[in-house]
Amino acid sequence: MTNEAKAAPANDRGLLQQALDAAAEACWARLPCERVTIMLADGEGEQAVLAVAAWRGELHEEALNARVRSGGSIAGRVFATGEPHRVDDADAAHHASSARGEGGSFICMPLPLDGRVLGVINVRRARGAQAFSEIEQQMLECLALFAGKSLQSAELGFLLKSEFAQRALAGEGRSASSDAFAQGMAQPAQVARMLAKSFYREMRAAGFGNDQIVGAAGEIIDQLSSSLRKHGKRMERGRS
Repeated sequence: MTNEAKAAPANDRGLLQQALDAAAEACWARLPCERVTIMLADGEGEQAVLAVAAWRGELHEEALNARVRSGGSIAGRVFATGEPHRVDDADAAHHASSARGEGGSFICMPLPLDGRVLGVINVRRARGAQAFSEIEQQMLECLALFAGKSLQSAELGFLLKSEFAQRALAGEGRSASSDAFAQGMAQPAQVARMLAKSFYREMRAAGFGNDQIVGAAGEIIDQLSSSLRKHGKRMERGRS
């Protein structure tokens, strides 16, 4: 199956999918190869599952529908450790990736964002083609950094279209149609502060007292602490 099979008008896809497609296209254009796949993680830590979210080139139906757990297969290990993996000759290395008859050279690169790993980017060349070089791996690393920021921008753009965010913008005296907030280009910390203040105002307006508001904030902190613990364990596994 080719990536054209899933193509749809840009205005029919969400901002996130557009960002994913643009990232796949950038890798495809700058690193000549047989295939590019971007896999995003659903969940965190050991419970995360990777699935293909965008691609260029030929892709088997089996690969398109595959689900890879954190730590499982090369892609899962790259996601878990945050370290890239390059193979010059999959046949010679006897990698599981050659089980479908695919040899050649490939790179599996983590897709990072602010210390987290969102997923992985895979690029592959067929048997007989020149193997990926160290310089090309560095190029893919730069493209992965760009892709992570593009996804963050898309997520902010989606968030800022919500009714809650629109009220938060109004509370800050901002026009959603006149500045960079509407384009999802604001700094994440700036957006977080804005939403936190709006959250406080709305809970006050709804009649919640200080104890209830502190309790809600504590729940957010608990969720953050859990996420950090899972990330810490993943990093420890990567160093071991």
